[in-house]
Formats: sequence, structure tokens, C-alpha cells
Amino acid sequence: MNYILYNPLSSNGKNTKSIEKVKKILDKQDKSYEIYDIIEVSKDIDAFAKKTTKNDALILVGGDGTLHRFVNGIKHLEIEIDVYLFCGGTGNDFGREFKGRKNRLLNITEYIKNLPSFKINDEEQLFINGCGFGVDGDVCVFVNNLESKKKGLNYFKGSIGLLKRFKKFDLELIVDGVRHIFRKVWFVTINNGKYFGGGMKVSPHSNRLDNILEANIVHSVGFWKLLLIFPTIFFGKHLLFKQVGISMVKGKNFTTEASRELNFQTDGEVVTGVKGFEVRVNK
Repeated sequence: MNYILYNPLSSNGKNTKSIEKVKKILDKQDKSYEIYDIIEVSKDIDAFAKKTTKNDALILVGGDGTLHRFVNGIKHLEIEIDVYLFCGGTGNDFGREFKGRKNRLLNITEYIKNLPSFKINDEEQLFINGCGFGVDGDVCVFVNNLESKKKGLNYFKGSIGLLKRFKKFDLELIVDGVRHIFRKVWFVTINNGKYFGGGMKVSPHSNRLDNILEANIVHSVGFWKLLLIFPTIFFGKHLLFKQVGISMVKGKNFTTEASRELNFQTDGEVVTGVKGFEVRVNK
């Protein structure tokens, strides 16, 4: 049996078209399937897991938020069946790393094992793509706002206006025991994958399977210069500007402390009022 789990809120509630595409794929292969709302399933994920067998498959239909909800919902379970993704979200930053991803079922089983985690206060969660705080967290709040969705605004469009108003901060970053200090920081994001913000290649050298994370910090640069550099993030070329405020630090264990409270984002989900967080690999 193929169990299709979809998020009715993904892609601004337009996920029904994706469901139809998945059904056509399975119908052509003469495979049976059942469809479930992942939000309802997550209320009793243990009961749902018990009904699956090794010969079954899970198909997630949605984007980064759907994946984030799923991996955290099953982190206490041993899932022995294959997990597939059909990209049906708005940003699809996870799916962007797969060539020919459109209208395909992507086997993501190995990519959702031993995921890294972040901790804020005493709460710990896994993440798929990355996490961090600064202006990117402010933009996620803006884009997630219902009015922004109605107007069709995305990460890039929202960023420009927020950059003008953003109050930069100082950052202490400890990576594998080594202390780094950054001044006038716009944002720091610690990455497991290459993309964030709906297609921005913020961490072009990240490899999900190498047991290493990359902290990318934008700092010590003025608004107008940042505005010139900003579009290069879409192509992963911003690292060419290391001398003007783009830094990258690799490691396995990270501790951050900001000079003020900020909006924290992970896989597009937001936590407000965060001054520091920890990140570690789990392999």
C-alpha cells in the first residue's frame, strides 16, 4: 500500500492539484493508495505507523513545512519503509537539490535519517534545510502573513523592504569550541542543505550526507552594498564577497548568542523572541 500524506495548507492551500498528479503516477503503475491529511495523522503518528509494513511506502505531498512536521513527528520511531516526496509546497527548498524533481516521486529515505537538530531553551527539534535568525526570520514572518500571501509576495520581494528597516546585531558564534565574533550582522543561518527562502542558494557547498553543517553569516556591510550582493545568493555566488562581509564556518556543534532578541526560522517555521540557540549533528 502507498500511503499519501498531504498538507492541506501547503502551497497556500492549492495542494489538490499535486494530489491528482500523484494519483495519476500511481494509477499508471497500477499501485494502490490511501490519502491522509498529515495534520490529522500527526495527532496519533504511533497508531498510523503501526498499520504500515515493510512492503508499503509513504508519499509526502508538500514542501519544507510538511517535511519539517513529518520528521519531527516520527523522530521517536524506527521507520523501515521507503519515504517519497512529491514537491507540492511554495518554496520547495529541499526538493530543489534533486534534478528533474518536477512531477516525480523522489525517494528521500536516506536524506531524512540522522538529521541535525536545534535547541532553543530546553526544546529540541530536527531540521531539514537550515535554521537561523536575523532579517531572514523577519522575512519569514512577513511572508507567512496572510495578507502577504494574498498579494503574492515572496521571500525576495519581502526582503527588500525589511532590509531598510532592520536593526543589525552583534553575534557570538562558537563552532566546535572555537569562538567567533561578528559585528553588525544581518543574519546567520546554519545549513544542512543548499537552499532557503524559496530558491536562494545560501549554502552552495552543503552536502546533506557529509556530517558537516555550514554557518553562513552576512555582516559588516551597509544597506546599499548588501542590496547589490543580495541577488547573487540565488546563484550561490555571494561567497565571492568574503572580504566585504560574507563569512562561512563549517562544523558539527554550534552555539549562538545575539545582542538582542530576534525572529528565529527553521525550514520556514518561525519562533519569535530568540536571543540564542544551539545546533548539532546527530550522526
